[in-house]
Amino acid sequence: MKDEKPKRKQKIMKFLAISSIVISLVLSSFALYNSNQLEDLKSGNDGETSLSRISSLYGTHGCENGGFSIQFGIDDNRDGVLDGEEVADIRNVCHGTQGPPGPMGNRGYWGYNGSDGLNGSDGQIGTSSFIDSFVGTYGPCPQAAVIEMGNNSTSGEVDSSVKICFEELTKGRLTDINPNSGNSFSTACNGGITHQELFLFSAARDGNCLLFKLENGILEQLSDNIDFLPGSILGYEVHEERIWFDADDGTGTQLWSSDGATLWRETNLSSHIQEGDEILKLQEELILSHQNGLIIFSDSETMISGVFSNLTSANQALIYNTATGISLLGNTWQGEIHSDAAFYSDYYWFIATTDNYGQQLHRASASGIERMTSQLTNEPGQIISPTILGENLVFDSEGLISFNTSSLQLSELNSSIQTIAQDSDWIADTERLWFECGVPSTGFELCTSDGENAWLHSDHIAGMESSNPSHFELIDDEVILLIEDPIQGGQLAHITDEGLEILWDHDSGNLQSGVHGQLWIGQNFVFFVADDSIVGLELYAWAHGELSDEWIIIH
Repeated sequence: MKDEKPKRKQKIMKFLAISSIVISLVLSSFALYNSNQLEDLKSGNDGETSLSRISSLYGTHGCENGGFSIQFGIDDNRDGVLDGEEVADIRNVCHGTQGPPGPMGNRGYWGYNGSDGLNGSDGQIGTSSFIDSFVGTYGPCPQAAVIEMGNNSTSGEVDSSVKICFEELTKGRLTDINPNSGNSFSTACNGGITHQELFLFSAARDGNCLLFKLENGILEQLSDNIDFLPGSILGYEVHEERIWFDADDGTGTQLWSSDGATLWRETNLSSHIQEGDEILKLQEELILSHQNGLIIFSDSETMISGVFSNLTSANQALIYNTATGISLLGNTWQGEIHSDAAFYSDYYWFIATTDNYGQQLHRASASGIERMTSQLTNEPGQIISPTILGENLVFDSEGLISFNTSSLQLSELNSSIQTIAQDSDWIADTERLWFECGVPSTGFELCTSDGENAWLHSDHIAGMESSNPSHFELIDDEVILLIEDPIQGGQLAHITDEGLEILWDHDSGNLQSGVHGQLWIGQNFVFFVADDSIVGLELYAWAHGELSDEWIIIH
């Protein structure tokens, strides 16, 4: 008990020290923010530095039980120390009064004398949790106050931070690659991927599809001025801290990679990459399905000869079609897989054809494959692939279908949801499936399902006009998407309990967004392609820090 008070005192002193830093940063940031509003005025005299200090109180200044004094003032003599005569304001923090004594307890028994203990060694001197602080432009914030903290100030490793922004986070157009009114993105040139601070993407100029990167706000062209066509067949994938994609340097389409600084051709295939080839990331391996077989990129490069198609994975297992059947867990079963796979309750679930019933829901394990339905028609699971919600599998089949994995019962979730268009977009979070649906009298709007029911979540554009929700992505637990307003044009929005909330409209006119490409989520920004009446289709960015609670916004 004797050491309790010093420990409490240390904690309080540490808290007050950090608090004073926060206060100083905030005051400095306000000063910096306000000074930027005076650009047209003449330069004034050098500003004065504000300082703070903390001292203890021992039964004085109204703190009969002691406390702490936080003192503020201007460093008039510029010696870096807040002298007594420079103190302009004082705030006292008092300890509470001691509580009344409790009743006396029963007398205890006499104990025996214990043996003397050995002297312990001195403990290590603790280190401060404060790492660094910044005031000014920081990441997506033009006027920021940031404090970085960690478990060890010596190592400098940041475990947490407090970020305050005194303006709106950055948003706006980033490119005009095909100058003036020329579109920088097209149907054949619009792919991309983010990795940490790096964003690699395809963009068009003068009839050529080129490779560009955005890193730390700087745009740079990586490929030569040739029709490089990066990602036009396989798209983009991250593997071993590099971004992999197909491209053509004039000698044929091969697999390439880049870390943003270097550009490297990874293959020299005699038969070039072509439509129908696929690429898939599985654990620490990158798998290329090519016309002559599978190429596995890992610690070493492995080639498996054969004809393979429809690569998918679930539960870290690779599933695909071979010339003789469906390959899974080292087994090959007669049939053909047609959808992505899901794993639940020790089974792999997917749409496949194994007999005369056509494309039906199947489940498989190491011991065999089993058809679970017989009444599905056309091509189920091609728009919304089998997705686990609770104990239900949800997928499309001329509407939205649910299969309960316990009762093995199939049901249509909502017959009023009559249309799931072939190009409809969708996403699943931890509890719901979100998708674009067609409902009589409401047009194409946002629908949702929990696996047991499905319903219209939001008729965002009232009546038969449609908001056409698309490009669904997740930021932490928030679902964001693009919609089309018949008056306002393309807008970035997120899903709330009540419906849709607009996050940003890239242009005040009725101009489209998401015409090509997708929503790419980077560390600081959401990137997407949108239209502009002057410069055409270009790349835009919106900082998502407030939505993801990374930033506190004060303005």
